[in-house]
Amino acid sequence: MASSKVMWVFCLLALLAFTSCSYHVRAEDHATKEKNEVMEYCKRYIFKNYGDQFPDPHRKCCQTVRESRHIHAMCQKFTHADLHKISLAKWAHVTYWCGNRLHPGTNCAGFIVPDYSAPSPPEH
Repeated sequence: MASSKVMWVFCLLALLAFTSCSYHVRAEDHATKEKNEVMEYCKRYIFKNYGDQFPDPHRKCCQTVRESRHIHAMCQKFTHADLHKISLAKWAHVTYWCGNRLHPGTNCAGFIVPDYSAPSPPEH
């Protein structure tokens, strides 16, 4: 009787560990997918050699940023190649401008996000 209880607890713990790991992997996959979408739709606003940091709130860039559920995890998904192309300061500003900002003080791939206080983001 005791061995069946131990076996039941062991199976429950194994199931819990498996589902927890599976959820973490899915979240990482979503962060990578969202990062790739940002690199595509926001390149005009975050690439180093482009000048516009104020995307239209109704365009695909802001829509992608606003709908992101992994905005902070995305910072760790930027590759070395991405970091050569983009300005993290511009990326942080775009997240603020689009209404899903990185929290001030966040370390985003080595860039400490400032507290943006002006100009105010547009009303959505």
